[in-house]
Amino acid sequence: PPVGKESTMKKIDTILDRPILSLSESDELRLRDLSEGTLITGAPGSGKTTTSGKQLAYGLLRTPMMGGLVLTAKAEETQNWIAYAKACGREKDLIVFNADSGHYFDPLHYEWTRPGRGSGDLESIIDFFSTLVSIGKKETGHGHDPFWERGNEQVMRNDTKLLDLAGERVSIANIDRVIKSMPTRMGEYEEEAWQRNSYCAQLIASIKARKDTLTADQWSDLDFATQYIFTKWPNFDERPRSSLEMTWSGMADKFLFNPFNRLFCSGKCSFTPEMTMRDGKIVICDFPLLEYGHETGRLINVILKLIFQRAWLRRKISESPNPVFLWQDEFQYFVTRRDNFFQQTCRGSRVAVVCLTQNILNLSEELGEDQPGSKTKSFLGNLAVKIFHQQNDTETCNYASDQIGKQYRYLPSFNAGTADNDSSHAGVGGAEHLVHIVDPIEFTRLIKPDGDNPRSQAIVYLSGRTFNVTKTDQNPRGRNFLSVLFSRE
Repeated sequence: PPVGKESTMKKIDTILDRPILSLSESDELRLRDLSEGTLITGAPGSGKTTTSGKQLAYGLLRTPMMGGLVLTAKAEETQNWIAYAKACGREKDLIVFNADSGHYFDPLHYEWTRPGRGSGDLESIIDFFSTLVSIGKKETGHGHDPFWERGNEQVMRNDTKLLDLAGERVSIANIDRVIKSMPTRMGEYEEEAWQRNSYCAQLIASIKARKDTLTADQWSDLDFATQYIFTKWPNFDERPRSSLEMTWSGMADKFLFNPFNRLFCSGKCSFTPEMTMRDGKIVICDFPLLEYGHETGRLINVILKLIFQRAWLRRKISESPNPVFLWQDEFQYFVTRRDNFFQQTCRGSRVAVVCLTQNILNLSEELGEDQPGSKTKSFLGNLAVKIFHQQNDTETCNYASDQIGKQYRYLPSFNAGTADNDSSHAGVGGAEHLVHIVDPIEFTRLIKPDGDNPRSQAIVYLSGRTFNVTKTDQNPRGRNFLSVLFSRE
């Protein structure tokens, strides 16, 4: 490779080998490890946020030129990160995004006009919207029924294409105007009142006015879009059509009013994901769920998360080598069906994903599983670093024990016969049994911090790593877990 590119790749390797968190005198977590994903679990009060989480945050912030995105569920999260950044000399790199910050970020404008290949890609916009609309679907009863998913995608695809052909800005507000102005009965589009008052009709008239400039592909797109708007949409039964419209409105309506309209529909972006990769900026999405409400706060955080994830996966490491991180405390509120795909592929993009949650049942519930099943375990399997604090949930205790594994252990046995006081029936024996290396009950006994004790005990597992190689260790290759005391001071 050219000298410049070779130098860049060596720089990347140097950054990835940087220690982030010390676990013992001889063991540490490197940025390379965190790039494979990190899970921190623990019951409320176990210290996962204030001890291991805080120390990990410090390690990431102390990495030169490392940018990132911080999602917030709790109101104090933003102030915590501002304090972390000041302590690490990174306060100038902070971008705190909230209703009063003066910042704005239009996700559709960014996706439609972003640099590089794929800008203005219709299917990218549809995929983005589909993920947003899918949030909370399990509560509506639609689940992942293909009819509703494809129906929503059809509406958004045809309306977005109509805006594009008309030269109008693609925004949540404009898409909403199109959906609400489409004809709802056959032949309505021919009526003078509809043609005079409908925003959809105005777009079609605008396209016809510039028909001489349309390419063959654009004419074809217009044909399919008008067939859907004039024929398929009015032919829908009123109930499913209303349901599709309400599904969209449930997500979009909150962005039609200020401050959200000003912040997310302005057609401008005062910051971009590229700033985290190029300039080491750290964006805090200061819309905590506990302040803005579960649904609204969650949606805003996930919007930024999806856009940043897409941008990070698109980048060329040789041209933009700086690592980035995605911080998600109370991760269960921000998990989407796209997270597993992202986690499978983000290692090559040098993204350190950190997920904190009380227990794995939180994730399985949000992923639509009554018990941790294939979706939950598949995602967790793509997180190489696992830090288990004190736990009350039996499913998480069992999962942690299974993750560390089992080994054969000699268990003695004793029996004594009582028939006729014949001592010959007594005996001592034993056999090898396959048992957990760390019993599930041990996770309930881990030390929690309190007013007198600032330390929290956790068991750390790292895929492919062995710890504690000692003369007394039964496994000569070492253990695959390490008991660590993290301090909140």
